[in-house]
Order: sequence, then structure tokens, then C-alpha cells
Amino acid sequence: MNTKRLAALSALALGMLPVAEAAPNLVQNGSMNYTGSTLTSWTLLDPTGESWNTFDPGNASADGGSYFGIQDLDAFAPRHNAIGISQPIAGLVPGAAYTLSFYSNEEHTNPNFLAQWKVTFGTEIAFSTPTDTTWFQDVVHFTASSASQTLTFIATFLPGAFPQILNVDGVRLEASPVPLPAAAWVFAPALAGLVGAARRRAKGADTRVR
Repeated sequence: MNTKRLAALSALALGMLPVAEAAPNLVQNGSMNYTGSTLTSWTLLDPTGESWNTFDPGNASADGGSYFGIQDLDAFAPRHNAIGISQPIAGLVPGAAYTLSFYSNEEHTNPNFLAQWKVTFGTEIAFSTPTDTTWFQDVVHFTASSASQTLTFIATFLPGAFPQILNVDGVRLEASPVPLPAAAWVFAPALAGLVGAARRRAKGADTRVR
């Protein structure tokens, strides 16, 4: 089989292999945009409680724009906060893996690593990494147990955190990449090796003719 034919077969075979595409974000308004004073697509866990829209515009996350915050008001009764936010996520595949990423930070008068988000997705729970005014991105993995589950961010504060504000931004939930079948990884290099060998033979033949 000549080199050109092998190259054509290789290109055809490689073209048949799955191509990784950017997974869509299953979260609506992961950038925490507001319509007036309302955080769109999200539900406050306590609609009567307080929350913050972009406490410090000069300290934006990598996602940019506005962001959402909850303040520790334990020492300021009868004021109370909204506890957190939630959003139903549909179109999941039970048993499939999903990757959640988001940015968080803590700010106000004395950020002190005493606040973090408790994140629930279905029955699974994860916690954000405590930080200060520096935005930190967490990446956590979940497995869907049903076709529709609720994603929830609950602000948790340790003693001494008040009057700190815990913020979140840039929330993304997407299906985790599915590895190529083992056969595909074996087949592609083997085919490439055949093409290389054919090219070397052709080059050797060309040298002998000269």
C-alpha cells in the first residue's frame, strides 16, 4: 500500500474518532447577573433575608461583572441573611459525572478565612476553600442520581466571622469529559505508525534509485 493511500486512510480513521467539544454550562446565570435588584435564575433560600449585589466592584472575580454575597448577621438581630441560593438543574443523566466550578471570596472589614460555601447537588455535599479577599476557584465533581437535581450554595460562617460577606461568582456545571474508548487510542497510533513506516520505505526506495 503506497504512502498516499495510507495517509488517506489514516486521515479518514482519525476523522471518525470522537472530537472533544466544550460542554455547555447547565447553570443559568452562573455569572450572577441582576435584573434590577433581583438575581436572575436563582432562588434565595430565605426570600425575606438580606443579600449583597457586588459588595466591592473593584475586586471582581475572573468571571468579571457582578457577583452575589451573603453577610454573617448573627450579631445584628433582628436582621438576618438570605442563607443562600438554589437552582434546579434538569436534563441530567443518572450515573453520569458532572464537574462544578465556581469562584468565592470573603470580604468586608476583616476577612479571616472563617467563611465557606456548603454546596449541595442532589444528595452530595462539597465545601468551598476558605479564603480572604482573594478570589479562589474550586472545582468539585458530582455524580447525578436523577435526571433533575437542585444545586444549592449555603453560606456557612465560623464564630468571629461577622460582619463578613461571603461571595460567589462564575458558577459552571458541565458534564465531565468521557474518555475515548481504549480501542481508539490504540488504533490511532498504530495507523500513524503504518504511515510513518510506509514513508520511510518510500524514502529508502527513492535513495536507492538515485
